[in-house]
Amino acid sequence: MNTPSQEYKAPALTRGLKIIEYFAKTGAPKSMGQLAAELGLSFNHIYRIVQCLSAEGYLYQDAARLYHLTDKVQVKYAVSPIQQFALSEQCQRLMRDFSWQTNQPCHLASLKEDDFVVLAHAYPEFSPAIGARSGSTLNAIKSSSALLFLAMASDQAALRLIRHAPLGPELRANLHQQLAQIGEQGFSEIKHDRIIGLTSVSFPVLGHDDRAEAVITCPHFDHVPGDYDELKKSLRELASALTQMHRR
Repeated sequence: MNTPSQEYKAPALTRGLKIIEYFAKTGAPKSMGQLAAELGLSFNHIYRIVQCLSAEGYLYQDAARLYHLTDKVQVKYAVSPIQQFALSEQCQRLMRDFSWQTNQPCHLASLKEDDFVVLAHAYPEFSPAIGARSGSTLNAIKSSSALLFLAMASDQAALRLIRHAPLGPELRANLHQQLAQIGEQGFSEIKHDRIIGLTSVSFPVLGHDDRAEAVITCPHFDHVPGDYDELKKSLRELASALTQMHRR
């Protein structure tokens, strides 16, 4: 008697799942040729499958004709490209340069499973500072970072972050209005509710679809008049540089 696995074979489906799993484990963009070589499959075997996965929204192709795994499905033990990027020397160097130039801390945060988590941080060397450290979980509906992400991320990513948050009708209405304002201005700034003089300002790190994949935030302490406006300019430039680097 044939077992179910012997009786009902779907080679194309098997290859499609293999491709998704491979992208999830490597966390790196691949060309069609690289996929064929690294998976040990012929170009003809994977071409239609990759095109189908792209059409269904599981993969997307960037301007360099490299394919990336989207967030349409969550694969267990997947290596997130944004997590890899946060740990890269280039990303951490840009964050250190910002802290050195502004004498302020900064941290990069993104969605990890269903939490908004700090992936990397940088602190000034010669001044005391308050800021989130790598691995910290941020409040999904109060932190400047998470609010900006909710306003500018894909609908699916925003839903994953907010679906477990306790939201009554009044809070939901207020949050909707706040997110609309943040989305329109393209950044967020939230004064700390318990520490006088501390304002967290955040800018998005965008993916190829121009949606937020991460957020760079500076918990800014007032020092001298005019300092805050210069800091916002520097942080905006850092977010732009991180976006360009992440998209490569």
